[in-house]
Amino acid sequence: MKVKVILLALLMSMGTVLPSYSMDDENVVIILTEINDNPAGPRSGVPITASLDEGIITTESNTYSGTVSVVIKDEDGDTVLSTAENVSANSQFTTNISSLADGSYTIYYTLGDIVYYGVFEKN
Repeated sequence: MKVKVILLALLMSMGTVLPSYSMDDENVVIILTEINDNPAGPRSGVPITASLDEGIITTESNTYSGTVSVVIKDEDGDTVLSTAENVSANSQFTTNISSLADGSYTIYYTLGDIVYYGVFEKN
């Protein structure tokens, strides 16, 4: 587990955009990247993190407080799940995706006017 945390910190500090895929029942970190309309602008750290374990996505709010809109889209871009959560800093919430069909999905988190996304595989 320590290796995953260190790897996530390294990847986030480099601003790397890599998808994360589920490997059966193993806890997988979903790499979140900001959708930035101004790519020349400064990069900032992601105030939330997400991980997938046995059909449950656990989202942790590190520094953000407010409403988080969560949208999951399938490979065709169709919305398959949409919800909103009120969070405070250092809190977490879960999203059950066990009813979704196996396949690739993109999760979008909207925090105010900033959107983060990550790709995951449900097996």
